[in-house]
Amino acid sequence: MKEKVWQLQEAKNKFSRLVKEARKSGPQIVTKHGREAVVVLSFEEYQKMRSPLFW
Repeated sequence: MKEKVWQLQEAKNKFSRLVKEARKSGPQIVTKHGREAVVVLSFEEYQKMRSPLFW
C-alpha cells in the first residue's frame, strides 16, 4: 500500500487525482499547516474498516 502525503492546497487543486490515487494505491494523507488532518480512502477500504471482523 502506497500512502502519499498531500498538502491541503494540493489536495484541493488535484482532488480528482487524489481520489484516483486513493482507489488505486490506498489511503492518502492530507495535511493542514504541516500536521496530518484527514485520510482519504476508497469506499472499499472504508467498508473493510466498518465490517464486524475489523472490531
